[in-house]
Parts: sequence; C-alpha cells; structure tokens
Amino acid sequence: MHAVTPCGKNIRVSELVCPCSSNRVRQDIHNSNETLYHKLLVEHMEHMAPLVYTPTVGEVCKQFGAQYTRCRGMYFSQDDKGHFSHMVYNWPHDDVHVIVVTDGSRILGLGDLGVYGMGIPIGKLALYCAAGGIAPHRVLPVVLDVGCNNAELRDSPDYIGLQKERATGAEYYSVVDEFMHAVFHRWPNVVVQFEDFESSKAVPLLSRYRHRYRTFNDDIQGTGCVTLAGLLAAARNTGTSIKDIRVLCAGAGSSGLGVCEQIVRGMMAEGLSEAQARSQFVVVSSLGAIGRPDNVYGNPNHARGLSEERTLWQNDDVSDGAPMEDIMDVYKPNCLLGLSTQGGIFTKEVITEMAKTCDRPIIMPMSNPVEHAECTPEQAYEWTNGRAVVATGSPFAPVERDGQTLYPSQCNNMYAFPGIGCVLRTCIDGHNRTIHIMDALVDMHERNCWSIQLVKNCNGNEFTLSYECRCVELKAL
Repeated sequence: MHAVTPCGKNIRVSELVCPCSSNRVRQDIHNSNETLYHKLLVEHMEHMAPLVYTPTVGEVCKQFGAQYTRCRGMYFSQDDKGHFSHMVYNWPHDDVHVIVVTDGSRILGLGDLGVYGMGIPIGKLALYCAAGGIAPHRVLPVVLDVGCNNAELRDSPDYIGLQKERATGAEYYSVVDEFMHAVFHRWPNVVVQFEDFESSKAVPLLSRYRHRYRTFNDDIQGTGCVTLAGLLAAARNTGTSIKDIRVLCAGAGSSGLGVCEQIVRGMMAEGLSEAQARSQFVVVSSLGAIGRPDNVYGNPNHARGLSEERTLWQNDDVSDGAPMEDIMDVYKPNCLLGLSTQGGIFTKEVITEMAKTCDRPIIMPMSNPVEHAECTPEQAYEWTNGRAVVATGSPFAPVERDGQTLYPSQCNNMYAFPGIGCVLRTCIDGHNRTIHIMDALVDMHERNCWSIQLVKNCNGNEFTLSYECRCVELKAL
C-alpha cells in the first residue's frame, strides 16, 4: 500500500514502524479519498484493523486534540441541551443506519478522555463499513460532551470539550434522553450502539432504552457474545463442554458482569440451571473474591456493601476477599477471564497453580489496550509449558516455543458488533421496532462466530481477520 503525504512525498504505508504514524497516514487518505480508504480496509483487513481500532485507537484517542484537523462526526454538548432536535439536521445525510455514541468516560482501559473519545466511534464505524458492508455515508460517529473528570486533560488549554466536571444524576440522563429522542426523530430506523460508557452508566442506560429504541451496548452485549463464542471454541478444542468450565473472572464492573451474564445464558442453553451456571463463577473485585462472609479475610466486599448486581455473583465456595492465589487452592478453576483493566494481575503464581490441576487451562486476558492485559500470551504459554489455550482482547504476536509457533487468538467484539448492527437495522417493521429480539440475536451471532470463526485454521489461530470476519457478519444476516 502506498500513499501520498500532504507535502507530496510518496511513502509505503506498510513500512511505517509507529502504528500511530501509520494511522495518521490512513486518516489523511480517509479525509482525501474515502472510497480508497475503505477499499484498503476491506482488502487489507488483517493489517489495517489493528491500526484503525484496537490497540492503536487508544493512543489515537490520547493524542486526539493534538492531531485534530477536521470534524468527523457530531458533538452534542450539554451546553446545547434544548437544541438537539435542530442540531441533528446539521448532519448532511438523510439515510443514517448506524450511530456509535460515547460520552468518553471509560475509553478502553484509559479512563476518562472526554471528547477525545471520538476516536472510538470513528474506528468502530470504519469496521462497520468494512466488515458489515454499510456504506460510509450511512454511519455517524457521536460524542456526548457532558464534561470530563480527568482534571489534567480537562484543564489543558488545548482541550476541545467542555472544561468542567461531568454531569451526574438526572442532569446527565436528561442529556442522553434528549439525544436519543432527537436522533430517532430524524432517523426512525437507525441503530444506536453505546460505546465506552463508564460502568455506573452503561447498565442503567441499556436498561433505560433497550425496549424503547433499536440500541445495544457493545461493551456488554458485543463483548459477551464474542467471549462466549471463544469459550465454546476453547471447550471444543480442549475436549470438554462449556458446562464443565469453571471461571475465575477478574473484574466486577457492570460491563464485566454483563459479559459473565452472557456466558451464564450460554451455559443454560447447554442444560444447566441458572443457579448451577452461576456456581461455575468466582468473580474477583479490587477487594478480592465476592464470596461467603466468614471473616477469614475481613469480608471487604460485604463491608463496602454489595450492590444487587454483585450479590448475584456471590460464590459461597470461597471466602469473601480471598486473593486469586488462595482461590486456586479452593475452587480450582480451569478458565481465567480478565475484564479488570489491571495489567499483570494474572501472575506466575496464579497461572502455574491453575496449570497443576488442569491439562489445558483457558486463559483470556481481555482488557485493552495491550498494557492493560492481565498477562501476555508469552507468559501464559511459558507458565503452562505451552499447554494453555489463549485468547486476548488486543492482538499479540505469535510466540515461538520449543520449535513450535503458538498463535494467541484475538477475542475482540469486532467479530460481533458489525453483524449485530446490520441485523438490527433491518428490523424496521412495527412489532420489531422495540428490540425484544436482541437476546435471541446475540445468541444466534455467538453460535455463528463459533461455527465459522473458531475452528482452527492452518496457523492454529482460532480467530482470523480478513475475509472470514465478513463471513460472520453475512451469516448473521
């Protein structure tokens, strides 16, 4: 792939060493020739997807203000509340099919980046076009600017958003309510995907709108869908059933627990009761395991107070507050699921202890970007003597070990959200206008991900980019 820089210099894009530099060149192409940009993305998906999305997009968001050259998408500011229904008509296209919206409050594992989170909707929608086959003029990236709690970023003179703390409570929800009313008034058949909202907002917003509008939360439903697909494939490749998987989940945020809910539903589909499926999980918060309050570790989760959502995940087989090393002795999981955004918490002690009682341990450090992964594939393979089945949220290079090349899979929601969005946008007749089909749709999509994507290819990799990614989306349709 070649490109011409603004100064007229010809360069080979694939030879750029820095991913952010490569991304900037691609954005220059995007700004000057949108057709060429999407042709390159479709034909070179495996090379370009990591540069327009995970893991490069996190760094792009951090540098968004410094690199800002033109508006791509719409910004709905809290200061403009009361005018959203007029503002939507500033967008020049009448046939918008998919909107990806963020408030920038939890960008990957980077925290609050405010309006700089716009890089996420832009990257996601590029994949909607390439993998989902939606025309570029039918997508719309959006940021809801309700302030920023990252003081260092917010107080910078170069920050392009509202320089105040985030709105909360009724004030916050009234902004989102007005936005949803405005976009569905102009584009009644649009699909709105919520992206990278902080945990305290993600679940309430999904509950608030999922039966009123055609909408879904990709961090909860998309990630849950592809994670379950990954577990189905891992169970198949290790000769077990998903009913036999015992999960230690690091991360007890609302989005992480939503992913676990999706896995529970998958276990129930295989014959387990809800109680049996939940008993297959030990969920670890920042204070340790959510378990029985026997005071062995001081009951830190119970002392802080368990929300109704977290109470569902109490496992009485372990003591409340137990660290992961101690959980291994008592619970003996065969799957580590990382949704914590805490880099390195799957330590050598944790993984080697699991490997003692499990022939093929399943290790899924799902947190993004790369530096927030709970462990690296190289560590997982090394500490299990190459026996681990590994899937990660960000792409990692193959690992050479004992003359064998081991390929960690990338278990990323890019295999799910384009297909989910494409299907939802077709459900426009009366009784489908509210999305009661969402759960069934995710179930169908996870099975298609598993049946098409997660069978080992010639390189031993369970997930592949390029053509097969489009096959998953087309199968969903």
